[in-house]
Amino acid sequence: MSSNEQERLCCYNGEVLIFRLSEGNFVDEGPKKTPVLHVRRMVFGRGPGGFVQKSTGFFSIKEEYSHLKIMCCNCVSDFRTGINLPYVMIQCIKEKNIFKYFLLFLHGTNKFEKCLSFRLGYEMKDSIRVLNGPLVLWRHGQTFFYVSSQTGKVVTVSMNFSSVEWAGEIENLGMVLLGPKRCYLSAEGCTPKPSKSDYATWNTHFCAYSLERAEIISDTYIIPPAYTSMITFVHVCSTEIVNGQLRMSLIALTQRNQLISFLNGTPTSVCQLPFGDPCAVQLVDSGGEDLLFIISFKSNDACAVWEKSFQVAAKWQKISSVLIDDFFGTGTEQVLLLFKDSLNSDCWSSFEIIGHDTLNCLSETLDCNEDDLFDDKHENCYLVVLPLERRLKVGFISIWKLQQHLLLKEKIISKSYKALMNLFRRRDDSTLSAEEVKLKCDHFIVL
Repeated sequence: MSSNEQERLCCYNGEVLIFRLSEGNFVDEGPKKTPVLHVRRMVFGRGPGGFVQKSTGFFSIKEEYSHLKIMCCNCVSDFRTGINLPYVMIQCIKEKNIFKYFLLFLHGTNKFEKCLSFRLGYEMKDSIRVLNGPLVLWRHGQTFFYVSSQTGKVVTVSMNFSSVEWAGEIENLGMVLLGPKRCYLSAEGCTPKPSKSDYATWNTHFCAYSLERAEIISDTYIIPPAYTSMITFVHVCSTEIVNGQLRMSLIALTQRNQLISFLNGTPTSVCQLPFGDPCAVQLVDSGGEDLLFIISFKSNDACAVWEKSFQVAAKWQKISSVLIDDFFGTGTEQVLLLFKDSLNSDCWSSFEIIGHDTLNCLSETLDCNEDDLFDDKHENCYLVVLPLERRLKVGFISIWKLQQHLLLKEKIISKSYKALMNLFRRRDDSTLSAEEVKLKCDHFIVL
């Protein structure tokens, strides 16, 4: 990838989307080139090449921008339809110290739609999140801001969060932010001055804040104050309202390289992670009885943890991307591990696809010889055999059911035709058989 090109990727409906931004030519000499955002759709093929290119699209950025940069890409719902769509967020410099941001939705026809744009007098750097709507949340200095496609106006979050560790929609509450709010005791009451007292630690609460109501909806049954200062990432598993109180089941990453589960504010399980600096958690529904958590680390490593036993199932190193989707079309999710590999080719060679059965095998051998997990990259074919067998069985069953349906349909059409011909010949209804009369009735009911 050249210096004036950038790439980001995400997955959508079993496809891997690769967004590439060509910045164009902004120097004084020579003709100027229009910046172009390209997209490539990659799908898992049946051939030896693995993932292959399905289709492409592009979007020309015709306005006078400079220093364009892809900020992030993923999938969120469009408030107009409620349908999840891939998006890509781009930053550019409009004038000196004027930064413009715009969000593009990608539709199934590979057409891009600009759904949100706004300007700031500074560059966004911290805690950028794109949520359903789309709604963009970020921090500048000690304050959080957000802007949505419905209003287009930048709004200040009135809650004084020290950080936002989770943001998402909760039924009947709308968009909710989750994070710690610090409050220190002094002679004048609460003050932002730091304190090393025990009170400072125990008075640090995780709060749930509603953007729509602009108020705290809960500061209990979330995470105990003793854990608050260690939390670096939160994934909410489920929520419910009990006696007017918001209660949560969630998992959290800590500075001590742990994964901890909390149920209604009480820690229930702890897993010591195999690598340092965990930064994100993704949930995998692999079709088995046990769900999986995929933890990514800043060191480009990753590991899988079983939900029930809370034990490490597998671990991988030197990973460039971890994507989760139903790449085989079997109705269950798989984990796609992309190793450090050039994405400019039409197919990938350095990847692994991990399903539920594969993780069971890896769990059994994890303590035996960990290096063997990475020796042979040609095991890609073996890793996908079992899921493909299940996919074939599902396909055969669907074909058999379709054949039976077509045979029944032909039989009904044939008998209905005979009954209708009798009507056209003006035969007396009394001469029709009971079966013909039933077919007539059934036919007209279907119509």
